[in-house]
Amino acid sequence: MYAISSLLETLPNIASSRLVNSGFGLWVAWQGTLNSTVPNTFKDYGGVCLAEVGGQALWFFPYADVFRALGRLQSWAGINRIGLFCQVLPITFQAGHALEVGVTMPSEFAQQDINVGQGFEVWVHPKFQDSVKAIPGLSLKPSTPIRGMAVMDWMLFNADQGLDYEATLSWYFVLRPMGKMTEKEHLASWRGFFSEVQQAMQRLGLKYIADEKTNSIIFPLDNMRLLRTWCGEILNIIKNAKADPELPYWPSVSAAKPRRNLPFNEDLLRKFALDWDKLSPDFPHLQYRDAFLMQEWFKIHDIFQGTEQETIDSWCNISLRTDDDAASQGTMDVAMSRRLTGGSFPECFYCGLKNHPASSCPTRGIPRLNSDVWNKLGRIDIEKFSEGFQRLDEHIDPVTPAESAEGLLYGGDELENLLTQALFEINAPAHFRALQLVWRARGKEWPDGLEQLAPAEGEFVWDALEILRGGNHEQAQQTLKEASLKYARSYQPPSLQGFVFTEIADHHQAQFYWEESERLGYTPLQQGYFIYLQARSKEIDGDLKDAAVLFRRAADTSPAWNDPLYRQGVCMVKMGFPGQAMDVFNDLIDRVPHIFNRLLVDPELDRGRIHIMSSLWDKWSEAKRLAREKGELVEKFSTELSQWFDEGHQYYEQASAHLERMRRLMEIENFSAFRELIDGVDSFTYEMGKQIDVEIERIEKKTEFLFQRLKGVQREASWFPFPKLLREFNRDFNYCVEKLNWINSQHLRAAETLRRTRRFLQEIEDRHEALLGRLISLRIIRDTTLFTLILGRNFIWIALIGLGLALVGVPSFIYFAGDSKHWLVEMVMRHKAEIMKGLVVILLVLALVLSSIISGLSFEKRKRELFSSDDELES
Repeated sequence: MYAISSLLETLPNIASSRLVNSGFGLWVAWQGTLNSTVPNTFKDYGGVCLAEVGGQALWFFPYADVFRALGRLQSWAGINRIGLFCQVLPITFQAGHALEVGVTMPSEFAQQDINVGQGFEVWVHPKFQDSVKAIPGLSLKPSTPIRGMAVMDWMLFNADQGLDYEATLSWYFVLRPMGKMTEKEHLASWRGFFSEVQQAMQRLGLKYIADEKTNSIIFPLDNMRLLRTWCGEILNIIKNAKADPELPYWPSVSAAKPRRNLPFNEDLLRKFALDWDKLSPDFPHLQYRDAFLMQEWFKIHDIFQGTEQETIDSWCNISLRTDDDAASQGTMDVAMSRRLTGGSFPECFYCGLKNHPASSCPTRGIPRLNSDVWNKLGRIDIEKFSEGFQRLDEHIDPVTPAESAEGLLYGGDELENLLTQALFEINAPAHFRALQLVWRARGKEWPDGLEQLAPAEGEFVWDALEILRGGNHEQAQQTLKEASLKYARSYQPPSLQGFVFTEIADHHQAQFYWEESERLGYTPLQQGYFIYLQARSKEIDGDLKDAAVLFRRAADTSPAWNDPLYRQGVCMVKMGFPGQAMDVFNDLIDRVPHIFNRLLVDPELDRGRIHIMSSLWDKWSEAKRLAREKGELVEKFSTELSQWFDEGHQYYEQASAHLERMRRLMEIENFSAFRELIDGVDSFTYEMGKQIDVEIERIEKKTEFLFQRLKGVQREASWFPFPKLLREFNRDFNYCVEKLNWINSQHLRAAETLRRTRRFLQEIEDRHEALLGRLISLRIIRDTTLFTLILGRNFIWIALIGLGLALVGVPSFIYFAGDSKHWLVEMVMRHKAEIMKGLVVILLVLALVLSSIISGLSFEKRKRELFSSDDELES
């Protein structure tokens, strides 16, 4: 039993359809192994296999060629017996915003289930009777439906076996070189490239005509297989030519249009209804209806041709699929906003969008620059950008898109708001908000000079600016005339005049006024800015080559300003040279990573979007790979940080905050975040290494300092007269010496060793402080002992000298004065024993006093002589 519901379950449920097309559904079920002839025939006749599972498949055909395919298969089944059930029923083909495909059908069809018989049978919905009858040899006959089919007047299909049911699908293909073929170099390059193309055309038997006016090549492709083959051929030729510098190459645009009843002549170019100057080079363009037929071999890309609402007949382009994952590999995939970036107006001078004139641009009222939006966008996964643009489209009113966008500009920090702000920030230097800053800038170089602002000056220009913002061009011009008369040598009035003429689409006059402003400007900032405005005016006016030259000159005038270089690259893309533009963009991305996100969301790059998205893939993959490697280092550093440094260390808190910031960046899939993570880890590696070096140097110096201090402690303690009392002192001293010796013997560039060293140093410092505290007591005892010894020595010597003089002097006095009758002599003679005792006491007291005085006067000098190195320690 085969149920069509099992096929429908495999298809995505598309809630919001981007493309819808009613067509022919073909439900096929078979027994055993299906012969490859069946699906190959369906493909050759324009069928798209939507789902295949368990011996059944669901196909979609946009054209009635499904019946020609079935007619041919019925003739083939007459010779090759096959059990195959086919049912042609009306279904609606749907494509979502990511070009995923699905179908809708009435519920009675979705509930069908059948058994497959032994033969080939085709049931056709009665709605398609006229389509079948229009093909000679095909017919339908009423019959009783088999069990399980929807209750309806199904009809059996029958084909005349004698007819050959060739497919009617065919196309005209146009290959058109870019640039002006009047230049000899361009013409020679195109001829060399076309010679390669011509060889492929000869192999496929294609005949062409040439349009001399545009140098276009036009030729028919008679069937689906030939269209697939040719698109693959031309894409491979271009791919090989770009990869090999020896092969000739010239950019060209191409498109294929269904032939129908169009005549094969030069007038075909006008029938394509394409703006050839806006097409992406090197990728064939087809209508979605035809591109989906080849989705198995090619990847479909959007283009914007100014239509408000896409249909199945809108144009797209295709590129090669290289493997089964080609849809998601090798290119950045960001689906742009369609409502905001579409439109039929000329490109807006201010923002580049086409859904409003310059005089109604939402950027005219933005008060200040908002460069921070790129930092915010750099914190969002790039895969969410497409979702954000889809939500943005839901907020955009197709009737008043500019007003809707203005509401999003000031609506908050949701993704759709940030994307809108980013779109309007891309060309911010061309806005009034930048002009205001230039008027007030005191600095001489862009962009740093904008940070030094003077007060707003000038009586008329500021009023004229507000009047222009209000949309009154005539009054603004009148006010500016008054300003010009009063300030004849000022660049301000002509600089605003340029904006006035821009809004009334007189780009030539606008350029004149900005040239005058450049002449009157007196700083590189002002001159570079007005060159930028001239270049932007030429860009909008379509003079892209001169615009690129002027942007280059603006960059040379202000070398630190990145916007002119970016716009130079944009001009190259618009001219059809995205490869050369990527050289400019790559340099900018290396300098300013957020340029990567700017390229993803810039609507003015539509012509070269496929090239740019593919080129950005290499930078994305490399940055992502490096970010993963750096992310592993973040976890490693987080572990090592706690090994190298304790939580109380002054560097630990700062380093932990840095690593936490890196850890948050690891969770973001964005190029800016990748680059910030890479640079952040590199800087952390350097800073941590530097901090370790500083720490090791500090430890070595402190170790040497403590060694010297401990030597002094040892010398001072060695004078202590009672060594048995130094047991605890010696224990702490020996511990300090032991640990210092251990530190000196270690290799400190190991985390555990450094941590233990810091811990030991702290303990050594604590014990050293304790030793110094004990030394105070030891020093007191030492000094007291020394003073006592000096005092005792001085006392003994003075006493001995005094007693010796007394022992000699008293007897001599008695001997020489013995005959005298003086009362004093008589008294000495009579009491000589008592006098001697008193004299000894007096002499001893005098000796003690004198020795104390002498010892006090000489103590410090003597102490310095004995303990000079120890005193140095004390100081």
